Amino acid sequence: MRTRIRDNINMIKWYLSVKKLLRDIEQKTRDALALYEEGGKNATKTINGYIKSDYKSLEELWRVMEPKGTLGNLGRHIHFGMDQDYNDIINNDLPLIEKKADIWLTESEEGQEKGELGFEHLLHPVILKNSYQLFRNGHLREAVLNSVVAVFDYIRDVTGVNEDGDRLIGQVFSLDDPYLVLSNIRSESGRNDQKGFMQIYKGMFQGIRNPKAHSLTHDLTELKAAQYLVFSSLLARRIEEAKILKKI
Repeated sequence: MRTRIRDNINMIKWYLSVKKLLRDIEQKTRDALALYEEGGKNATKTINGYIKSDYKSLEELWRVMEPKGTLGNLGRHIHFGMDQDYNDIINNDLPLIEKKADIWLTESEEGQEKGELGFEHLLHPVILKNSYQLFRNGHLREAVLNSVVAVFDYIRDVTGVNEDGDRLIGQVFSLDDPYLVLSNIRSESGRNDQKGFMQIYKGMFQGIRNPKAHSLTHDLTELKAAQYLVFSSLLARRIEEAKILKKI
């Protein structure tokens, strides 16, 4: 049954929708936990309503892949809405759901025909969605350009910051007031990680996006384009794994 369903849906779109809802539920749950610690259960009524709404949307998506399946203890913990429930949601429920979604995506990819280079399993979902088909169709310049744009769109989607290029990266990864934290910036190694990748994202925009956007000529081969997509996937992965400190 599940295989047939997978054949009839856009698996990547499904996966990205699930990941977004999981991220939204996690952020709201962290906010609810802080409110609970300050004012008890009454203080979390409003935000818990928003969490329940996200949960309902997640349930509907989940039934596409597992019609009779459940989301574990997530619904029960949301219903009770106490401090330990919120901790369980963050530390247990959401990671288990995410892991299952990851397995389904991997199985879906393994069930498809592999491309000539057989590298699609290395690509982040946002790169698969926005660049891979262009690559398969031989549109190498467009595939690489789209992979960079997809990463920057992803950053804007996660943070709500409506900037681009250096301004976006400088604001999002600021050491003084960051939106996203890649490592523990209280440590020297963590600050180096944050500063280093800040430069990598800026370099990606200046060294890859700008030349590809401003000229139709390029020196891309299939191998080089594939390597660019894997590189973009790494940077998308760092965004996915980053800690969100704030969002507009």
